[in-house]
Amino acid sequence: MTNKIFYKRKYAPRLQAYRGRPDCTPFLDVFFLLLIFLVLSLPFMQLSGVEVTLPNIDTGRMRTGLERFIITIAALPDGGTQLYFNDKPLDMDQLAEEMSAVSRQSDMKMVIIRADAHTTHAAVTEVMTIAARFGLSAFLATGQSEKGSTHGQEPFAASGE
Repeated sequence: MTNKIFYKRKYAPRLQAYRGRPDCTPFLDVFFLLLIFLVLSLPFMQLSGVEVTLPNIDTGRMRTGLERFIITIAALPDGGTQLYFNDKPLDMDQLAEEMSAVSRQSDMKMVIIRADAHTTHAAVTEVMTIAARFGLSAFLATGQSEKGSTHGQEPFAASGE
């Protein structure tokens, strides 16, 4: 019953196994065709299915960058303070003149006050009072990251700890 002739092939296969490096040119052709197709169709895709008509805006009053008015109060080694308005050194009277000009010419009506850790509270309060006199909002830029903390202390640790 086991006739081995039944399992024998009648025809020899004509295909031979290819021994060598495969040709990558057809794969690259298909890859670049798909890439070109996707790049050309991408700008025509809609991001949303809802169509909207955007309103026209008046760009005449828009500013390209926000005005920044920064007042820096630095502590001097002799115990005094030095004021800077946008990195320009000045005294309290000159600072009042600068703030007057800011309140007249700027739409922002805001100043940022940066004070050294060793600056007295009285100096910061005096600068804030001058800002309030001219109708300017004063924002205090306080604190620093733990990398730059002074004297290696924790930000809210008591001095005796």
